[in-house]
Amino acid sequence: MESAPSQQQQHLLFVTNPMQGHINPARRLAARVMTSNPNARVTFCTAISGHRRLFPSLSSPDAETVDGAGVLYMPYSDGFDEGYNPVVHGLGTYKARARETGRETLSAVVSRLAARGVPVTRVVYTFLVGWVPEVARLHGVPAALYWIQPAAVFAVYYHYFHGHDAALAALFADGSGSDASVQLPGLPPVKRDALPSVVSITSPDHRHYMIIAMMRELFASLDEHRPTVLVNTFDALEPDVLRAVPQFELSAVGPVVPADDDDPTSSSDLFLRRHDDAKAYMEWLDAKPDRSVVYVSFGSILSMSARQAEEMRRGLKATGWPYLWVARERDNNIKDSDSSGTTTTAGEQLGSSMVVEWCDQLRVLSHRAVGCFVTHCGWNSTLESLTRGVPMVAVPQWTDQPTVAWLVEERMGAGVRARVDAEGVVDRGELRRCVELVMGDDGEVRAQAALWKERASEAVAPGGTSDKNIRAFASVEQPGV
Repeated sequence: MESAPSQQQQHLLFVTNPMQGHINPARRLAARVMTSNPNARVTFCTAISGHRRLFPSLSSPDAETVDGAGVLYMPYSDGFDEGYNPVVHGLGTYKARARETGRETLSAVVSRLAARGVPVTRVVYTFLVGWVPEVARLHGVPAALYWIQPAAVFAVYYHYFHGHDAALAALFADGSGSDASVQLPGLPPVKRDALPSVVSITSPDHRHYMIIAMMRELFASLDEHRPTVLVNTFDALEPDVLRAVPQFELSAVGPVVPADDDDPTSSSDLFLRRHDDAKAYMEWLDAKPDRSVVYVSFGSILSMSARQAEEMRRGLKATGWPYLWVARERDNNIKDSDSSGTTTTAGEQLGSSMVVEWCDQLRVLSHRAVGCFVTHCGWNSTLESLTRGVPMVAVPQWTDQPTVAWLVEERMGAGVRARVDAEGVVDRGELRRCVELVMGDDGEVRAQAALWKERASEAVAPGGTSDKNIRAFASVEQPGV
């Protein structure tokens, strides 16, 4: 086994799977680490499929490159270099193949860096590559988990895998009312609709069972290796929850979002090359009054059902507020009922509103014309909205999003959650109610959004709680694995 020297230049290796929602916060934390310790080296490593989408102009898909901040990008292979497609590859193939191939190729990356005289001194990994600590341990390098979801979600998962699975599963059994809740150590009572959707999965035949299997392996690895856990949150937001799992030291380092729109990590989008011209929608926003536009986006993974898209369009139109709606290519036919069934595709105007296939979300959320954000409550999007002081209408779909919606509505008071019907759809009347509440004149939700913007800014400012935690992590040797 190799041993990392105790006195040498810090060299942090960040490792993620190729999903955009993991790459973006990891890149942003890597940039923060370099700012906190300019003498450190940082290498960023994601699977070849993600690396290729980040850098499409490279001469070969696994070629190395360096960004403007000095971060070196070196990919590993997860065995799916063209990207994983469950329809093509099958649901049961990813976990084992990614683990086996990833361990081998990431180990080769670590060895190559050592051979160049710049050995890795610490590895930072996100949660869907739970095999990474095994590679770190092989090379005698300490590892730290970067938890890119709220601390509350970490706590729920931990307790699920440590004796509370039956109590959580019981909430989703037939006969449990929507107001049923569970009491977990260190957490307030949590209602069923505020729990991560993954803890409701019990059958191996469920299409998302692979996620719960990977999370189970992750927490087994955490029990074995006891790494430092960095969390993309801040103390003022989750003060008690950060200490709800005393078996681990959870260190808040967030919100990890770009400080301004010029940050090179501010508009990473791996699924669309930015062929849309920002000039069109930014000029459209420029022409709108302050806080008059409803911004709508539901992330890059899940498709919206035809009924949900129609209810969304009708509900938005009924509010009377103009909206800017990001509709991915697969969801971009949004019918206008006043146009005899014709469809408007992304990039065109829909009456007084606009539909686009892609936008620079941070630029939009920073614009004075945006009055609220109708969001799926992905944690990255939520933190971007929070740090821009934009109140939210929460429409969570799956994984951690129900818990994020609970934080937005119950903990922050910076938004309202739209309730779904028996088919899991937010109907037009409910959406209208929520948008009008947030865009209305009472100001309570908007005032809370402004308050949390200030608290988030304080956390990452020099001397703030998250800033101190990042500086400590970036400059001090961590315990061995």
